[in-house]
Amino acid sequence: MIIYVRQRGLFDLAPAQRHLGGRRCGYSLRNAGILSFQLSKLAFSLLPHFDHHNSRYGALSLLLGFRTNSAYDRWWEARKSWGEIVNDSRTLVRQAVTFTEAPANEKRELVANIAHLQIAWCYALANSLRRTQVLVYADLHLTAEEREYVSTQDNIPNAILNLIQFKIAALHDSGQIKTLLYQNIDDTLRRLCDAMGKCERIKNTVFPTQYAFFVHLVIFIFTLVLPMGLVESIGRIAIPITFTISFLFFYVEWIAYIMQNPFENGPNDIPMTSMSRNIEINLLQLIGAEKVPEKILPKNGVVM
Repeated sequence: MIIYVRQRGLFDLAPAQRHLGGRRCGYSLRNAGILSFQLSKLAFSLLPHFDHHNSRYGALSLLLGFRTNSAYDRWWEARKSWGEIVNDSRTLVRQAVTFTEAPANEKRELVANIAHLQIAWCYALANSLRRTQVLVYADLHLTAEEREYVSTQDNIPNAILNLIQFKIAALHDSGQIKTLLYQNIDDTLRRLCDAMGKCERIKNTVFPTQYAFFVHLVIFIFTLVLPMGLVESIGRIAIPITFTISFLFFYVEWIAYIMQNPFENGPNDIPMTSMSRNIEINLLQLIGAEKVPEKILPKNGVVM
């Protein structure tokens, strides 16, 4: 994700996103859309002989608005899903710490194993969504037996989640977790599985290429037709006006294009690796681990 430092001015537009964590992400998309709409409206209002263009630019703005809103909705749903993962990861380990009834040393080992499995799941899910090597970072939190098991599975994050379920079920069967409390942990695991499914749905569902191509085609035709209608009225100034309006429309369409796929291992991604590291830090501190890694800092204004 691009880390954007706000600077006030006429063109206050982020490349695609702003502010780590996504709370203000998408402002650039909305600002660019509003700016292109208002400037094009201003340009046409200055041309009294071309009121008939209003309906055309209005239709184009509606098409582009639907395009950008759809792209932003995909990005924001992905961000919310990872927000749920952060919360439920903390909840899972906190429940394991609180609900497990065992001698101190044994309890510490059991809870630590669950925490490391959950950390591995977060890293594996992030890598899986980006189509990179799934066990990068994740293998540091798995035993040799666990690595061997998950390596044979097609969906490694789901396999790690199964391992967590097996561990919790074993504690319940041995009487170390009561049935009512076991149901609470099972609900947490179900929510984690739901969040994983939402992310996989976004990753595997392609934005309709026909609609994206149609919007791009309409902008291109609009760019060709616009100067023909303006040149007789305002002469050569039609060239910079056409360029400015067309640039803004193409810019908004480009922002929508790069935001529609939030798991492409690019600078505008959801910062899943950084969020996984934050989860790792939180969970290791919950179990009282001695070695806790540092947070991932932005590099060249980008955090992954």
